[in-house]
Amino acid sequence: MKFSSILKKGLNFINLMGLRRYRVANNFFYVGDKNDIPSIHKVVLYFPDYEYMHFGDHMFFEPSSRFLKSKGFDVKVMPTKAMEFYFINSGIKIATEDDVKEADLLITRPEFFNSVKGFKKNILYIDTASSEIKKYICQDIVEKISNFLLLSCDGFYAKPYKILTHRSEIALDKGFEYILFSNYIDSGFHRVTKWHYDRLSQFAKKMAKESNLKVIHIGTAKDKAKDNRIYDFISMDLRGKTSPEDLFYLASLDSVKYSISFDAFLMHIFFLYEKKAFVLFRGRFMKKARDFILNYVNPPFDPKINLLEVIEYIN
Repeated sequence: MKFSSILKKGLNFINLMGLRRYRVANNFFYVGDKNDIPSIHKVVLYFPDYEYMHFGDHMFFEPSSRFLKSKGFDVKVMPTKAMEFYFINSGIKIATEDDVKEADLLITRPEFFNSVKGFKKNILYIDTASSEIKKYICQDIVEKISNFLLLSCDGFYAKPYKILTHRSEIALDKGFEYILFSNYIDSGFHRVTKWHYDRLSQFAKKMAKESNLKVIHIGTAKDKAKDNRIYDFISMDLRGKTSPEDLFYLASLDSVKYSISFDAFLMHIFFLYEKKAFVLFRGRFMKKARDFILNYVNPPFDPKINLLEVIEYIN
């Protein structure tokens, strides 16, 4: 995230303050005609810009898209281009610009206020960063959408979709076990110091040696180009060679045992496969915000197993 993005987030905060008079739940804001709610049929979940919608954020909304589909709604999603595969795999259609124009309801985040404010339609804004959320965020979104649309969501398990079939050209050596290691971050970079990067590397190196595991380094081509650090414990450097879909594939492999990363996309993928993520938490400036992340986002759904089986924080 660039500093220009931080400025834009500040403007989005101002927009959020302006939406407060449209509040229909503690973090839901509806700009539209309430008389239209019973007749809503075509719904588009709208978040096509990576600057405001990182890969892991998509997982918060995926259960809601399937829930709406299960209730008979004509639901489509306009995600970032790189995450279209994820919704296609879960059975949700990708929206076109025409679908957006024809929708009875747009569901988006306040960050997209300037992108959608010109649409003459009903818009439901969901603030996923609200520390007023008191449930796992995926379940919270489903329940509040259900209440808004006068539906019942009893019995719906709001766990993001776990991709079961994959295609990838990446091949790992047989007979070895692996760690996926990522020490890069976009969101919240201003809370990350040199100590954080060094600590992640130290932890990965020590764990690989003590547990006799090979380390696969994950990141983008830009991450690699900007990084002049030397990693003498890396067995396979896949920086710039993997897509988000490849990360799902790697995480699903029996030979890939753990991930080591910041609290970001890779961590969320490992939650889906009930594999342990070792996480260096970037923290939050306010205790209320920190507690929200630790209790309801890491993980964003009820894992239904002991939490220590899916996440362990690095000190």
